[in-house]
Amino acid sequence: MKTLKFILLAALISAFIIPENVEAQRWGGRQKATGFWDNWTINGNAGLTSFFGDLSIYDSEIMEKLTKESGPAMGAILTKHINNKFGVSGQLLYGGLKGQNNSGNSFEASFIEYNFHGRVNLVNIIFPDNLTNLGLEVYAGLGQFMFNVTKWTDVDGSIEETVGETGIPEFVYFGGIGAFYNINDRFGVTVDMAMRQAQNDKLDDMSKNDNFDYYTHLSIGISYHFYSLKKSGGSGNSRGRSAGRLPMRRRR
Repeated sequence: MKTLKFILLAALISAFIIPENVEAQRWGGRQKATGFWDNWTINGNAGLTSFFGDLSIYDSEIMEKLTKESGPAMGAILTKHINNKFGVSGQLLYGGLKGQNNSGNSFEASFIEYNFHGRVNLVNIIFPDNLTNLGLEVYAGLGQFMFNVTKWTDVDGSIEETVGETGIPEFVYFGGIGAFYNINDRFGVTVDMAMRQAQNDKLDDMSKNDNFDYYTHLSIGISYHFYSLKKSGGSGNSRGRSAGRLPMRRRR
């Protein structure tokens, strides 16, 4: 928990304090700082969300976890690229969770989450002159989620069903890593993996030892880059692929 909070704090602070005036394309000279409406990316993704908690028995078995204790998920991420190394994002995520234990208890849940997080492009930090189409990012943030859960309990050979839901949004902290490949100046493909810690022990409708529940989100997605949200940009310049998930357009 302390490690996750440290990553979250470091990413958010870095995203807000790094100045915008950077050399995004050293071959073309220094690039002017972009305005608020410039350089945005929207990403649509689909994947799986997996549960880790009291009603999970496959935490160390990857294939069983993905097939028996995971549910489908889909989401969208909107990112403002502060410069070619840092971005700030908002995410909306819908997913499903399920699990069981060796005592005959099981559950299924669905949730909707919204969050804000900071993103750091490791490749552009390590290699400032990076012009490749590949990238690697780390990110961390916090948000809120609401869920519905149905649990089945074996009581003396009889199965009892209980249904629960959140009365108010619950907090969640998370951190993750993602890779991307820029197909061209507009489109890219992404792969992401994030670990989330719910600030309660209610996701499986079973509280035990006051341990918070966790869930992971594994996804693949497609990104589209906007040079400006106010006006449609040109085709850009394919040589300068160095910003965020997709390249920043060269200023003339």
